[in-house]
Amino acid sequence: MKNKISKLQIARFISQVAFLILLPGLFTLSFSQVGNLYSDIIKGDFNLIASLPYLTTMLVTISITIVFGRFFCGWMCAFGTMNDFIYMISSKIFKFKFKVDAKTDRILKMLKYVVLIFILIFVWTLGSKTLNSFSPWNAFAQISNFKNAIFDYSLGFIILALIAAGAMFIERFFCRYLCPLGGIFSLVSRFRLFKINKPNEKCGKCRLCTTKCSMGIELYKVNKVTSGECINCLKCLDVCPRKNTNISVADENLNPALASSIAIAAFAGVYAASTTAANIAIKNNKASIISSSSTTNNNAKGQYKDGTYTGEGVGFKPGMQVSVTVKNNKISNIEIVSTNDTPGYFDQASSVIPSEIIKAQSTDVDAVSGATRSSNGIMSAVEDALKNAKLNSTSNLKNSSSTKTAETEQNTNSSNTATENNTSSNSSSSNGSSSDSSQKAYKDGTYTGVGNGFRPDLNVSVTIKSGKITNIEMLSNNETPRFFDAASQTVPQEIIEAQSTNVDAVSGATMSSNGIMEAVQKALDKAI
Repeated sequence: MKNKISKLQIARFISQVAFLILLPGLFTLSFSQVGNLYSDIIKGDFNLIASLPYLTTMLVTISITIVFGRFFCGWMCAFGTMNDFIYMISSKIFKFKFKVDAKTDRILKMLKYVVLIFILIFVWTLGSKTLNSFSPWNAFAQISNFKNAIFDYSLGFIILALIAAGAMFIERFFCRYLCPLGGIFSLVSRFRLFKINKPNEKCGKCRLCTTKCSMGIELYKVNKVTSGECINCLKCLDVCPRKNTNISVADENLNPALASSIAIAAFAGVYAASTTAANIAIKNNKASIISSSSTTNNNAKGQYKDGTYTGEGVGFKPGMQVSVTVKNNKISNIEIVSTNDTPGYFDQASSVIPSEIIKAQSTDVDAVSGATRSSNGIMSAVEDALKNAKLNSTSNLKNSSSTKTAETEQNTNSSNTATENNTSSNSSSSNGSSSDSSQKAYKDGTYTGVGNGFRPDLNVSVTIKSGKITNIEMLSNNETPRFFDAASQTVPQEIIEAQSTNVDAVSGATMSSNGIMEAVQKALDKAI
């Protein structure tokens, strides 16, 4: 006789599917936000208002875990749902279950703490970005974008495939042995108010509760489930033939369906409320930044022409569009017009990066950890918009002081004839850019150069105007996209600002960075 699926498990299944569809990246977001909080604190950069957007999910999941235990893992985590579905399907196909003995199971469950400590040291403390492509949960969160994501998370997808293979034979394989967020939750949930009671003096010898436990907890040995491994799947309530198991909160018995509904409603409600509060805080903080920028920098020289400008950039996917408003020669507002990036990651970046750019009056700001590609996409789109808004050096000098008009004209003339009169060029550089004093004089025009990055044939085009490097375009390359993108978004701008190819390489994309510098230098050799 087939076992009848209980209404409680049907409700759990519906909850899992809903969160899988609506918030597939919730696990990744929660875990990355724990890392963001830790990194900000140890670096002394923690700011509640600035951090609130990416702390929201983490604060909600931790808060609910303290009260209800690991309902997130058993009812909401899409990664856990994937493990459940794979195991359920494989059980129908292979008709057998692989059992791990209790001692081995206890030892293997320590692995998730090893993984957590490894990430804490190398990623959160030392700031290594190398492991991003290894992340199976990052890969999982991008399954819907597999065609593009395979290039960025190729190793992550391989590890994900191995986890899926393990989940075919061991129920909740990843959750039991490898999940670092599960390691955090297992520690926090030990103090939960929600309890599963199972007075074993009334039990027989069936041990069905232990047999059906998704996490392999030896339930037949305890009167009350206090293990941090429990994910509140509540299968033990359904299978007990004596109905010997019940749940309670603060020692008050509750209906399982009611308790589950309260936990999910609490998560959804607190999540929505905290997200709204975070958005309000962001807007207020942004207004404060704009106000502060306009009041404390009234005497500063404006960089841009007033107006509204649009720009495009490439985040995780192409199609990032922004609108940038310049008022009183300063960036006053940045609006995201459209994006194709994954919402969870993009939301983290879009809630922080525009405000940081307005505050710094520059696109040279730090990317949001865990949302690097979206952050870089916003920065590149804003930079693209600002290209048409930039004032040239002559305009800036004229606006700042009428007495410098003659000096400006002299500087421009001297830079155009720098090859004939080096002394004049050096004199003008003392009135203009300090970097000009060590800069070679270039002939106006457009020049091409070829360099070797990770692979040969990295082609660039360099434009010289008024004796200065004004634009660098990437013509073609054979580089790995994710490394080249990181280098090409930063190195050309650094070269233009320094008026020199002697700039820092982008960490993690050194060979592509060096290839760009080499190609630009070869182009500049033709301009001397």
